[in-house]
Amino acid sequence: MVKLRLTALGENREELLLLLDQQISLLKKEVAAHLAIDTNEELESYIGKLLLARNATVGTAESCTGGLIASLISAVPGASRYFGGSVVSYSNEAKQKLLGVKSSTLDQFGAVSEQVVKEMANGILTSIGCTYAIAVSGIMGPAGGTPEKPVGTVWIAVGNKEKIITKQYKWGFDRSRNTKQTALSALNQLRLFILKDSTD
Repeated sequence: MVKLRLTALGENREELLLLLDQQISLLKKEVAAHLAIDTNEELESYIGKLLLARNATVGTAESCTGGLIASLISAVPGASRYFGGSVVSYSNEAKQKLLGVKSSTLDQFGAVSEQVVKEMANGILTSIGCTYAIAVSGIMGPAGGTPEKPVGTVWIAVGNKEKIITKQYKWGFDRSRNTKQTALSALNQLRLFILKDSTD
């Protein structure tokens, strides 16, 4: 996430505020395709407001992030009104037992795959009974990568009972950075899904 901030210096407060409003409007047009929020708040707080406005809930099924997404969501005051819960399914066995991921899916595609995160998302929707789901699986590093799936490979799924969408990311080799990027990207992917779901 990149935060942009504009500052104006001068003596006339009203003129400065008007100038800032004009420049912010121009900036928002320039970055429209990449703009996540235009308020001074964290992404997880903004998502909480989206969920509350729709009387909706969310649950997370996390592997590579180890519960970081759930931690970010639940750190927002009042999150109990829209956060259903989380399953941290780090092992394949946990994915099968707690989320209903099929052993055949794991055998054929591997834990870090589009097919597995889809099943993880469906699993959390069923077990928690939430409106929306986030599911992530990836290779955070520094070891564990293969030529087909190098370190930094991540699959994210978000959706509801009607539709699950997925996206693959290729991060770098820094484990901590990979984990944080995955968590924030998953939250942003959910944000986009909720907004589109509201207009469909």
